[in-house]
Amino acid sequence: MNDHSTRIFNYVRQEVTKRYPKCTVTSSAINSKDSKLPALLVQFRFPGEDESTRDSSGVELWTRTVVDAQSFSGTSVFEARNILVAADEALARCGFRRSNWTEVADADPSVRRLAATWRAKLDKSGTVAPW
Repeated sequence: MNDHSTRIFNYVRQEVTKRYPKCTVTSSAINSKDSKLPALLVQFRFPGEDESTRDSSGVELWTRTVVDAQSFSGTSVFEARNILVAADEALARCGFRRSNWTEVADADPSVRRLAATWRAKLDKSGTVAPW
């Protein structure tokens, strides 16, 4: 399996914090007592292989990669949206295509949350292909 998630995550964090220096960008869930807004949660998933990810001998050449992100704001949907826009632009520069974007209801009415998902296939050198 080809895993470039750390490199991609670091790039997304760098690009988001350029625009929002106070934004916490993380890849792991934060418990409520340690939470600080605004925040961006970025997580990677690697769905199973299929015939399009292997060569003729059955060796995996491409890793299907899904990036899920949620932006949180304690002030406005506009701020949450713009944090996600910064992540979207960074992931697009990495070759990922966004497959959805939605506002998510939160149990706490003072928190605004948006979510998005991106997809791509990466080879072991980090080359990106559409998926």
